[in-house]
Amino acid sequence: MDGLPSSSESRARDGRRRQGTAWGLLALGVVGVLAGLAGIAYLLGTRALQAPGPVPATGTAVVPASGRHVYLLEPAGRPAARVSLEVAADEASRERGLSNRSELPAGTGMAFLFPRDTTVQFWMKDTLVPLQIAFVASDGRVVGLFEMPPCHQDPCPSYGPTRPYRYAVELPSGSFTAAGVREGDRVVAEHPAELPASS
Repeated sequence: MDGLPSSSESRARDGRRRQGTAWGLLALGVVGVLAGLAGIAYLLGTRALQAPGPVPATGTAVVPASGRHVYLLEPAGRPAARVSLEVAADEASRERGLSNRSELPAGTGMAFLFPRDTTVQFWMKDTLVPLQIAFVASDGRVVGLFEMPPCHQDPCPSYGPTRPYRYAVELPSGSFTAAGVREGDRVVAEHPAELPASS
């Protein structure tokens, strides 16, 4: 029979429609909860990767990225910490350093290797992030430690110790202080035989 459905047919259709809507809302709710949990897990995972400073030498190992080397920060009377450093072993890479980088993650930095003891001074021209630098003698002892804020116009100040040093290590501002490193403490490569020859 053509025309309008009977009231019993209409009620049956309305019941199926309500049941379908309820299942749809339930599925949408489940998807929302799962998306929320995934977001929380992501945030917790990325926050764990962004540790605020050097990683203690005991416990979690620092695995350097390709072209990086692990250095140990060895403060007197405190546990050593590991950092993953790029290595600048030739004149061009030492001159370029960490300039023009908008960020430097915690626990990373650069080691500047020289072929012999030197008194070369460092400056912050074109360096966008604040750094802390340790100047280190050939025996691994820190002979100078400086905070270096970015320099926005010439002339930029120069930083260097009053004594000769063999290499320098730059980390994000405050990193050596946070690890407890002071003059006389050690900053050394974990595997010195794997470092590139300096020129």
